[in-house]
Amino acid sequence: MGDILGKLISLYEIALLIRIVLSWVPHNPYNQAVQFLYKITDPVLNPVRKLIPPFRGIDFSPVIVFVGLGLAKRIVGGCFNSQQVPNSMVPTSFTPQNQNQKIRPKSTPAFMKGKKLIVMDVDGVLFKGQFILHVARSLGILVYLRAALLCLLFNMDKISIQELITRIYAHFKDITIGEARRIYEKIPVIKHARETIETLRKHGYLVVLVSSGVPDLFVKDLAARLSANHGYGLEIVPNTDRLTGSVSEQLLRPGGKKILIEEILRKNNLSWQNTVVLVDDRNNIDIMERASVSIGVNAHYAVRQRAQYLIDSGNLSEVLDIMDIEDADTYKILFAGMRKQFAHSWYQEIRRKLLHILIAFAPFFASFIYHTTLIALFSLVIIYLVSECLRVNGYSFPLFGGVTRSSIRKLEERGFAFGPITLVLGASLCLLFFPSAIASTVIWIVAFADTAAAIVGMSLGNHRIPYNIKKSIEGSCAACIVAFLCGSIYLPLFPALLTAFFSSIIESLPLRSLDNLLMPIGAGVMLLCLGYS
Repeated sequence: MGDILGKLISLYEIALLIRIVLSWVPHNPYNQAVQFLYKITDPVLNPVRKLIPPFRGIDFSPVIVFVGLGLAKRIVGGCFNSQQVPNSMVPTSFTPQNQNQKIRPKSTPAFMKGKKLIVMDVDGVLFKGQFILHVARSLGILVYLRAALLCLLFNMDKISIQELITRIYAHFKDITIGEARRIYEKIPVIKHARETIETLRKHGYLVVLVSSGVPDLFVKDLAARLSANHGYGLEIVPNTDRLTGSVSEQLLRPGGKKILIEEILRKNNLSWQNTVVLVDDRNNIDIMERASVSIGVNAHYAVRQRAQYLIDSGNLSEVLDIMDIEDADTYKILFAGMRKQFAHSWYQEIRRKLLHILIAFAPFFASFIYHTTLIALFSLVIIYLVSECLRVNGYSFPLFGGVTRSSIRKLEERGFAFGPITLVLGASLCLLFFPSAIASTVIWIVAFADTAAAIVGMSLGNHRIPYNIKKSIEGSCAACIVAFLCGSIYLPLFPALLTAFFSSIIESLPLRSLDNLLMPIGAGVMLLCLGYS
């Protein structure tokens, strides 16, 4: 709620900024857009003008209103942020802005130097997909659809893990152990699983695989294949060499995994404070809450919101970077782990902005196939929404899923990444409602100026903007220069400068992904108000 109110205030600030810019230049006061701007800003400006009349032709009311809106935004943010999760529950992200801050390990000194237990789930973490779905697929489309529906109901918290496994395994009656083993052996394993586990063990970690859905004999075999210390899985009830459809409920009972892990900890003189868990679904939330470090791997939404770290790359070796940071007892080791994460975030930002620039081709295609371009853009939004729904639940949409995972920022991993949506919608609305020259100008500005701001800000940004410390003065200056170059293609010198200044102001505001939408639309509306077409 606080974010929504803050964004509404930011939108009103943009409207007020347009009103101020219009007061500096000649414009048509009877233009419909200008009239609408007067209607939404006059009710706020007029009472202030009565209290503080213009002095020598200078109207101070917009300045007073800007200050008031800034205070209102701070009050709204403070009221709602105080009701959110405490900072101790939120993992520290490594970004250029906080790289000089002192990072304190979450664990105690005794824990930092002692041996730890690393618990890895099998389905969805080590296995690409779920064992039960692979088996169900071999039994035909109807059995597979029933199993997939039950998995969906489990992910929606409509049925328990006990009901999910018992109902699905009932369909596996009379499958031979040999056939089940052949299916198990064909399931692909996450990249660098064996190498990662071997490295962890060399550094003194105890690595255990635990699964509530994979038969125990297969989990133990997987543990041997991947060089883990132990493996614990679902106890099945075989009849000679065939499955009976019945399973033991020890790991399926509420708290079953917790009891097993506590027994392992007791035998090894360890505690939950010495435990790291790699999980993917809500069946593991109780052990996540007890473990010192929780890592979500291809995590479903419930886990994604709670995990301290996320791995979506399909590469288990990222665990080594995380453990470098968690177990750092010297600055050198800590900095090495953080440097790897920073390099990774830099490459993500470069990939993100390369995709960002692609929107610059929209005006070119629209000049030849206007309606087809609009249909393609809106189709991309729909496909992207589906892809994001799958991603935040640990699945991958063909093509789009890989592109998204490689370019989203760390702060966007836990929920929807709205940047591409606002970017495409902004370009589409500009093509729909603005003349072609204005649409081309403002789309190029959002494509190139916003990219310049991000790259320059990350590489050279040393001076923070007072009202938005996440952005730098250097980045905004780069955005202004590039925006001017884009605007000068169609516009005279003064309007190009005005558009560049206005666009860079919008880019510098704390709008998050909304700047992709508001930069082109705000600049386009301003040009329309000035009478350009």
